[in-house]
Amino acid sequence: MSTVRRYFLLLLMFMAVSSLYATEGDTIFSYYKGGEHVTYGRVHVDARKEVCMEMVDDLISQFRGDPDQLFEWAFKGLGKQKGEKNEKNEVLIELNQALYDTATHVGTLVMDIVVPGLTTFDDVNIESLVTQRELNDTVFEVFVDIFYSNSLLKKAYGTFFVEECREGGTYLSIDIHIRFGWFFNLFITQRRYRNIVEWRTDGFLKNLKEDVERREQVINEELKQRTIYDN
Repeated sequence: MSTVRRYFLLLLMFMAVSSLYATEGDTIFSYYKGGEHVTYGRVHVDARKEVCMEMVDDLISQFRGDPDQLFEWAFKGLGKQKGEKNEKNEVLIELNQALYDTATHVGTLVMDIVVPGLTTFDDVNIESLVTQRELNDTVFEVFVDIFYSNSLLKKAYGTFFVEECREGGTYLSIDIHIRFGWFFNLFITQRRYRNIVEWRTDGFLKNLKEDVERREQVINEELKQRTIYDN
């Protein structure tokens, strides 16, 4: 690839990323660079930041204690899909156990990773550390660092942002980085990655949007009923 073409592609990528912060539209995209898959997604929700933070608290609490609950709302509809040849089923995860160390704050998910028709990796332990911080008055960050290194996964981390929107509502965004081990690095093409990871990331954000807007609606309805009762 010529230097001019490489520069042009980098410029297009920069413009695409920059535009995410200038528009309100929902977006999702992925790219591959230097052995690493990267996915960025964002949705705008009609809910206040404090309502979104209540959702984040539940998300982290259930992730640490009982991740099966997340399949009822955050991961709803994102498991195995209908159709034997559905490309979204080329890699499946079956959760066996969730552990959380209150001393180190490290969570461990014990799972089977299934590649249908090829192989199954039994009882894979994925350890992660979740940290939270307020970046400023309008932006809150949740960082998930995954510790694992073998033929399946070398490194992965993700950052989730809750950002108050000046025009109203809140942005929920996620930035995921995955570096696979040699086995999945050969197996996971960019097409497979989009079918397996990007599609589920997009669905995850849409599920969170649905949940926080439902919470906001419930709160507003309760306030409305309380006002009617007080009058």
